[in-house]
Amino acid sequence: MMTPEAFVGPATPLAPADLAAAAAQLQVSLARVRAVDEVESRGRGFHPESRRPIILFEPHVFSRRTQHRFDASHPEVSYPTWNTRPYPPSQAQRYAQLFAAMALDETEALKSASWGRFQIMGLNHAAAGFPTVQAFVAAMVKGEGEQMGAFARFVLANPGLLAALRTGDWAGFARLYNGPNFAAHGYDQKLKVAYARALSATAQAGLGAA
Repeated sequence: MMTPEAFVGPATPLAPADLAAAAAQLQVSLARVRAVDEVESRGRGFHPESRRPIILFEPHVFSRRTQHRFDASHPEVSYPTWNTRPYPPSQAQRYAQLFAAMALDETEALKSASWGRFQIMGLNHAAAGFPTVQAFVAAMVKGEGEQMGAFARFVLANPGLLAALRTGDWAGFARLYNGPNFAAHGYDQKLKVAYARALSATAQAGLGAA
């Protein structure tokens, strides 16, 4: 059983070596990895004060994964339809949601949240390289380098996502990574702009081509 203290870590920031390692693992340029990092992470994987990984708990996912058992008794953490209620604005409130759901079903609660710098859902722990969601969360707590490593493994486990990243198909990447409503949020355009900026920066630094 994971206690609230288990979610507090050193909050080790992402290092240039972590970005380079991910680029090598994915066999893509550093500029492509930097572009995705800029758009998906918003620059941080941890709350600076609590030193907990950034999360978003998804009550509709928890509802589905627990066969709607808690919809009636715990509607604040379990409801069947996305956007039934607004997401809590603060990380403290989102963790309160998570802990309330964990009291009902720890494993499914952890799987129903997205984690860290790249907001990988806990239910994707196996694709990210972890045998259990608890092991995945423990790694997310350690640092942003671990979060980057999980992202790289997740992309490698999804051939369509990997192909889109390697070819610069930003719309295809955004569709697979962010869902069918990616265009409404402009994810593909944000990635395209971020890539151009990262490509310019890496070229000026002599760090490689596209």
